[in-house]
Amino acid sequence: GFAFDLTAKVTTSPGDEGVLWATGNQNSGVSIFVQGGRLCVDYNAFSDHTIVESELEMPAGDCELGVRLQRDSRSTGFVEVSIDGAACGRAALPLYMRMVSSVGSSIGMDHGGAVSDRYEAPFAFTGTLHEVVIQLLSREDVAAREAEAASEMSRQ
Repeated sequence: GFAFDLTAKVTTSPGDEGVLWATGNQNSGVSIFVQGGRLCVDYNAFSDHTIVESELEMPAGDCELGVRLQRDSRSTGFVEVSIDGAACGRAALPLYMRMVSSVGSSIGMDHGGAVSDRYEAPFAFTGTLHEVVIQLLSREDVAAREAEAASEMSRQ
């Protein structure tokens, strides 16, 4: 299925928080944010919220935060979060939205109606956000990546 990979390079001090990337509004959308020292994703499928919070606390200083959204059947999927390449949280998505939202995405804050109930918009990120890279992976990319992962395993 379709996959969406987001990587954010940040520098934080303890206590920094805020939205890294958000799209949509209170009706539907996705928000990726830092709260309580953890990387959080709120996947809002028409007001049905799936929230993932990293099991690991983010280290102070420089780190790379990752979020993957992937469809695993016609209508369901999962979201997975990682910190510095280590997967540290995952949840199933009962409804994988085809079109996330017609409301444009924003970086470093949630500029529309808050996607998540866990903060008040804009909840601007207080750390340093160096870059956000989003890769939309097609079915072929995902298949190639899975084949690559399988060959990596066989080499170990």
